[in-house]
Amino acid sequence: MDKKLINLLLIIVILILLAINIKIYINNNKDEESNSMQNIHVENNVQNIQEEKDINNTITNKVSEMTERSRMQSYFGTFIKYIEQKEYESAYNLLNESFKNNYFTTLEEFENYVQKYPKNIVVDYKNIDRQGELYVLEVEIKDVFDSTIEPITQRVVVRELGANEFTLSFQVE
Repeated sequence: MDKKLINLLLIIVILILLAINIKIYINNNKDEESNSMQNIHVENNVQNIQEEKDINNTITNKVSEMTERSRMQSYFGTFIKYIEQKEYESAYNLLNESFKNNYFTTLEEFENYVQKYPKNIVVDYKNIDRQGELYVLEVEIKDVFDSTIEPITQRVVVRELGANEFTLSFQVE
């Protein structure tokens, strides 16, 4: 009987040691897998940043090849796109600093103002004049699907700082 008991205890000890080794192995592999996943995440972020830079360079190159009129329309179109997609902070960041300080000291004030714009915006460019380093656009903002909504006529001032770098301000009513 004593031999059977000793064998049983020996088997139990071996199984416990085996379980401990398996647990240690799993924990070590989990750390390696976690590190591997972190490396993949970092590589993806670097790749996304590079792709974003490539896209921005492509856009900047295309914008630099446009005529003045096309560039101004593109800049204001970017502003309107942000408003239409409810990316108000991005649109707000395009505003000239002194204009923001005079009319929209907070993002919330700006959001409240642009609520008067139609839901599905189409812009009709009436006139574009250059006055030194400023471009003055006369635009009519309408709803593309609802002709019963009264169009908004505004004067917009665009200051081009570089290719695809600009600030703007507009007539506030």
